[in-house]
Amino acid sequence: MNLKIMSVVPGIRYSATAAPDPAADPGGRLLVDSDPQIPRRSPGVTLRRGLEYRDGLRLDLHTPATPGRYPLVVFLPGGGFVMAPRGAARRARAFVAAAGYAVAGVEYRTTRQHAVYSDGVADARAAIDYLVGHADEYGIRADRVAVWGESAGGYLASLTGLTDPRVRAVVNQFGVSDLNRIADGFDARMRTAVADSQHPVHRYRIADANPIDLVRPGAPPFLLLHGDDDRIISPVQTLLLHQALRAAGGDSTRYLLAGAGHGLLSLSRRQARQWTSVQLLTIINEFLQRHLRD
Repeated sequence: MNLKIMSVVPGIRYSATAAPDPAADPGGRLLVDSDPQIPRRSPGVTLRRGLEYRDGLRLDLHTPATPGRYPLVVFLPGGGFVMAPRGAARRARAFVAAAGYAVAGVEYRTTRQHAVYSDGVADARAAIDYLVGHADEYGIRADRVAVWGESAGGYLASLTGLTDPRVRAVVNQFGVSDLNRIADGFDARMRTAVADSQHPVHRYRIADANPIDLVRPGAPPFLLLHGDDDRIISPVQTLLLHQALRAAGGDSTRYLLAGAGHGLLSLSRRQARQWTSVQLLTIINEFLQRHLRD
C-alpha cells in the first residue's frame, strides 16, 4: 500500500476487501491503459491563480491562451469532506482546458470550517456566479456550464447539477450518491468506521442529502466513473445514481474501471495512473464536447 498516497487526506480509511459491483450489464466495464499519461504541462493554456470568488474562498482558472469564448467547467476537488484544495487535479484540468474549455478548480468549505453539504453546494453555485459574472473578462460562455468532481467533490457536483438549472452536464468520479450505503460491500471494520457519528460524512450531512433523492426528469446528462478496486467509496454509489437517472429517463453513462482505485488515494501508483491517462481524460473531453458545444 502506498503510504505517501495515503497521507494525502488525514484519517482516511480503507476496506481490506473490494466491494463487488452488482450491475447486471457488464458493458460498462472499461479497461484503461495507463500509458500514455496526460502531460505535466499542457501547451496553449493560461492559468490564473487565487481568484477570490466569495468571502475568502478562492479558485484557480485554466483557460485556452487563444482569445475566444469557451464553455465553463467547474471542478470540485475531493478531500473526504475535510479539505478541498483548489490546486487538485491540476494536470487533468489543464488537459481539459487545452481542448477548448475554461476550467476552474474551486475550494469550498468543509468540516474544518464547521460546514455542511448545503454550504458546499452554495460555494459551488457562488463560484459559477462569479465566473459567469466575469464572462467577458475570462472569455467564458455563460450559457455552457458543467460541473466535474471527484470523491467528496463528485458528491457536490451531483448535488449542484441536480439543483442548479444552469448546469448542462455533470462528471462524477467515484462520488457518493446515497450516504446511507457508503460502505456497501466493504469489510465489517470499514462499515463500523463509517457508521461512527464522528465520521466526516455524518458531520457534513447533518440530515439526509442524497443525490439519488434529487433525480428528476430533465436532469442534466451525467458521466459516472468508478474503479472496481475502490476501497474508500463503494462502486455501488455511482451505480445507484446511474440507475436512478436512467429510471427517470435521463442521460447517464457509467464506466467501471477494471483494477482502478480511488484516484490518487489508490492502493498503488499503477491504479492511480488510470485516472491521469490520456484514454480516460479523452472520455471526459468527448462527453463535454457532446453536451457543451453546439
